Amino acid sequence: RYTLTKDFYAGVFEVTEKQWELVMGVNPSNYKRGDTYPVECVSYNDIRGESDGSNWPSSSAVDATSFLGKLRAKTGLPELDLPTEAQWEYTCRAGTTTTYNTGDSEAALAEAGWYSGNSNNQKHPVGEKVANAWGLYDMHGNVWERCLDRYQKDNALSGTDPVGAAFGSDRRIRGGCWGSGTDYMASSDRDHLGLPSVSSRYMGFRLFETVP
Repeated sequence: RYTLTKDFYAGVFEVTEKQWELVMGVNPSNYKRGDTYPVECVSYNDIRGESDGSNWPSSSAVDATSFLGKLRAKTGLPELDLPTEAQWEYTCRAGTTTTYNTGDSEAALAEAGWYSGNSNNQKHPVGEKVANAWGLYDMHGNVWERCLDRYQKDNALSGTDPVGAAFGSDRRIRGGCWGSGTDYMASSDRDHLGLPSVSSRYMGFRLFETVP
């Protein structure tokens, strides 16, 4: 159990191929499907940078040449970032305590997200499934979503405004993807994926902004 004390905004959709291209000038996706499909094959370093951007939780700074560095400069919103793992789960659940934010059954999951049982082995445009109670789409499936927190085995998600482990190389990922089985899609599932430089066709992200 944990407590969040800071207000924040969460992106209604996962960041799309078009949105990434508008900021960075290129589309890095392995599967280039179209403007409204989630971007993938972007690493933690691509999003935040491997210099200043690698110092979370000691600093929220990002590299100027990273996606967030350029987006912060364009928008004048210095708090735009990936979510903490606690923010992500709280947002995904939207007040629910069930396995998925639509219920406990696989049929309920199929209403909320694209996974191995219904995706036809591919990602889909954002927003095609049922939104959660707070109006956010694809919190389950489509692409895995990156979080700020470092991965450390058995590190509990607890306390006040938790920010993850102080040490470690891997970063947390949440939500499952179009190739995931039902277990990985649960609101409570906590996973990780290699070094911050690693990218994957299964991996995307969603923008959050903590209110100063």
